Amino acid sequence: MSETWCKTLEILKARVEPEPFERWFAPLEVIKADGANLLLGAPDEFSVKWIKDNYLEIIKDALWDTVQAPVTVNLEAPHTRPQSNTPHENAATANRQTAPAHEADTPFLRFTFEQFVVAPSNEIAHSASELVAKAPGRQYNPLFIHGGVGVGKTHLLHAIWHQIRANQPHLQVLYTFGESYVNEVMTASRNGRLDLLRHKYRGQCDVFLMDDLQYLTTKDFPQEEFFHTFNELYNCGKQIVIVSDQPPQMLAGISERLRSRFQWGLQVDIAPPEFELCVQILMRKAQRENIDLPKEVAECLAQRFKSSIRELEGALNKVSAHAKIRKIPITIELARHLMNNVVPANGHNQDTVIKVVADHFGLSVSDLKSSRRHQSVSLPRQIAMHILREHCGLSLPAIGALFGGRTHTTVMASISRVKDLVDTELATERLLRDIERRLGFA
Repeated sequence: MSETWCKTLEILKARVEPEPFERWFAPLEVIKADGANLLLGAPDEFSVKWIKDNYLEIIKDALWDTVQAPVTVNLEAPHTRPQSNTPHENAATANRQTAPAHEADTPFLRFTFEQFVVAPSNEIAHSASELVAKAPGRQYNPLFIHGGVGVGKTHLLHAIWHQIRANQPHLQVLYTFGESYVNEVMTASRNGRLDLLRHKYRGQCDVFLMDDLQYLTTKDFPQEEFFHTFNELYNCGKQIVIVSDQPPQMLAGISERLRSRFQWGLQVDIAPPEFELCVQILMRKAQRENIDLPKEVAECLAQRFKSSIRELEGALNKVSAHAKIRKIPITIELARHLMNNVVPANGHNQDTVIKVVADHFGLSVSDLKSSRRHQSVSLPRQIAMHILREHCGLSLPAIGALFGGRTHTTVMASISRVKDLVDTELATERLLRDIERRLGFA
């Protein structure tokens, strides 16, 4: 890998959140570097399209800061790359070409309308998303989808992306996360490149998809930018689809003028999945991944994990992995044995989570729920909030209510701090994992 690209990656790592960096930037490799032209190799065609649509300008900015000159960037997937004259390299390339990523190993590729299981809890959101994907900008604009963690919101957002790219490839579809958008805006502002950012989102966008809008709360300048971007896209008839964990009227910290614009189109919620839907999702996942799953086991898992599809699928992964490693069939006894020590992530177990965290730190539950701000109490409280959000799917206001009526923004800041500490401090990461194991989440 060229020295220039190594330096560029360091710049990107500082500007992009850890998760998107590891997912999209870290796998890139230099195929050819020729003066002002750089050819990068991506793992697959999906990555090529995604990076071009969402991150190409960020890469160009980082390259400019590295070499102080404009660089033309192109991306290719393995099967489009020229063969090397070196036998060793040819063999490695051939291996990559004959081993394309399986859709089960690439979650975004299976997030399509065909793979979405429709039920009363999500049928309106599903139908509205299909109509938007078929005729972007013509109705339900903006489309605002809200619901708890793991109920299928992101699946629908990706399904819209896939269908538009497949049926209307001439349209430019941009997909971003609220947190990533905030970081992009702040980085562009610091570097004097807001014009480039505005051109990306306003001048080169036909369909704008934003996941996790709630991360814009309390961010005044990014909200201002988003307000003008929203107006520009809407006035030009461009489709806007937004996903959040709360309906607009409950998003504390969002400006009133933005909130009112979210209400111009259609707001739909996705409720927690019904028992029958949970069973269908498990059976379809098992079929897709060639797992021999008895229906009684699916019903057992569905009965225990009702609040989050993500958690439900995680339970199946755990059962199937144990069966595969031990070379035994999946049975109801195996499922019950493995699930006995797992606390299902639903509202009825929130007290258990708080109690386990308090015990781990030698505190009482009342300590965690008190107004004390000393580090010995505040960090355990923040960790409890993080677990309730990540594993139990509780909304930010609901978590705040559990801890003495703390605000939505206070809870969000607490969760963000835990994530930052986990990313930067090995001791905090180990501490969190220990507690998650005690709860059966890891």
